[in-house]
Amino acid sequence: MTDVVLDSWIRDQWVANLCDDVNAEVKGAVILIVDDDEGPRETLSSLLNNTNEVHVAADGAKALEVLEAHSVDVMITDIRMPRMSGIELLRTAKERYPCMEVIILTGCGQLETAAKAVEWGAFAYLQKPFHTCTLQTYIARALASRRQNLERRNLERLALEANRFETLGRVISGMIHDLGTPLQVVSSHIELMMTNPELAPVHDRLETMYTQIRHCTDIVRSTMSFLRHKEETLVLLNLNEVVEACLDVAAPILRKQDVEVVRRFDTALPFMRGDFVLVRQSVLNLITNACQAMEGQSDPQRLTFTTWGEDKHVCLGVEDTGPGVPLKDRNNVFRSFFSTKDAGGTGLGLSVVKNVADKHEGSVDYGPRNDDTGAHFVLRFPRHEMEDN
Repeated sequence: MTDVVLDSWIRDQWVANLCDDVNAEVKGAVILIVDDDEGPRETLSSLLNNTNEVHVAADGAKALEVLEAHSVDVMITDIRMPRMSGIELLRTAKERYPCMEVIILTGCGQLETAAKAVEWGAFAYLQKPFHTCTLQTYIARALASRRQNLERRNLERLALEANRFETLGRVISGMIHDLGTPLQVVSSHIELMMTNPELAPVHDRLETMYTQIRHCTDIVRSTMSFLRHKEETLVLLNLNEVVEACLDVAAPILRKQDVEVVRRFDTALPFMRGDFVLVRQSVLNLITNACQAMEGQSDPQRLTFTTWGEDKHVCLGVEDTGPGVPLKDRNNVFRSFFSTKDAGGTGLGLSVVKNVADKHEGSVDYGPRNDDTGAHFVLRFPRHEMEDN
């Protein structure tokens, strides 16, 4: 039976690599079936809805409404329908949702409509009747194609974002570097003024100004150190000190939100060997995520940091009093580009935490608090075994 009615060169494009596995199974997909004939529409729906989320539409207008309300992976549409043909629906849908794949069904295949389907980005063009296994195989391949397209777009977006941040980093690096000189001049003048006996009545104010100038100088120095970071800079680290360094950096955010910080440090915590900048970045990401989760809530905002030794690891727990991560999302929180903030997040913060843990041969886990509210992340790093002298 001919399942694709096209010239041989078009047929080869679509079916040359078709999977020989006639038992291809499709699971977990969001599929839209569009057909003005209820019989074929319901038959396909029954075939696919046991393991997928299936939506149906009797015409192009209804199909566009479904696409507006749901993130559809694959649309299967008939060609001949009233008011809007399948080819017209294909064109409109691909313009709005370019990563969605479309399979065209037809009762009488023609080269002209097949060519239009190719032009507007159809994944496959099948003639009725067709084998069930053939359709399932095309759907499986369409899903694989959609995943590849989404990954490609995400990588393109990440590349643009990385380029933007690289440019911004260079600008900020120059600005921070230039700030060092005037801060040093002001600091020197205040230091000289403090030695003048005639200015003794305002000595306390000068001392306060001098202290704040030195603080600004320390910020410049630490920022330049961060911007000049080189990979594979491994040193002995104490997680307690890393947390304190992160809390110093995050102090403005914590003060603004009035976040209470609780420290439960193991004072005898073993050392770990790691990249200070990367480990600090992972902890800062956890602090930032927690602050964003708790922002605006009326309940007390609290961050608890707990460190302890565990077998051959040193561990850090970061616990907040926010809403926590929804149960349905907990298996995905460390996946790149996944975000619970909709358009407000890049989906990279927690994936960076995981990458840092992996780089250090450690791990990061998520778990709810005892009362199942808030979020609790646990970082584990291999402890450094001190060599006997």
